[in-house]
Amino acid sequence: MGLWGRAMSYSMSEIESHCRKAARGAGLSWGEAEEAGQAVRRLCAAGLAGADALLAYLTARDAGTVKTGACPIKLGSQMIDGANPALAACHSPLLLLPFLSLLAEDQGNALALQGRVFHGMVTPEGGIYLIQPASEDTDLSIRPTTAPTAELVWRAKCAQDTYDALNLFCQRTYAPETDASRAKGAGAGEDGNS
Repeated sequence: MGLWGRAMSYSMSEIESHCRKAARGAGLSWGEAEEAGQAVRRLCAAGLAGADALLAYLTARDAGTVKTGACPIKLGSQMIDGANPALAACHSPLLLLPFLSLLAEDQGNALALQGRVFHGMVTPEGGIYLIQPASEDTDLSIRPTTAPTAELVWRAKCAQDTYDALNLFCQRTYAPETDASRAKGAGAGEDGNS
């Protein structure tokens, strides 16, 4: 369903934590998972479907359909670390905008990210705007632009089915239950939760 069908409201901390755990469960490094959670939080604060974008990327990555070098989290991390990565291809380019937003804040200029289909803008005040979405795109470029002042939101909207699908990735991070862990006090023990 996605894009807020049967939308639930989550705190920004909840959505960031859940997405960080899902990214880690999908095999991203801890640092990349941290960046993914923060990116989704910034997108949600701009009123955009960040969790849906992350789920689309993680699902494609899990299926092995993401081209080498097309990870938006790695590309975004390289950008904020001062590198100038080749943006020849990017899966879920919406996930690049929070990283670009940090660059806009640092430079004090609004920036546009545009590819063959995708088009988004960011402002130095933290505004993130999606003009034309795309699940993946090629020939992305960054250029200075002008953009309106942003209004941020304080609760993250996420479709329940998107949250549940991300939860399947989260569950990959849980340690399996063992007799030894229960003997050391993990879980409810023999008496249930009484």
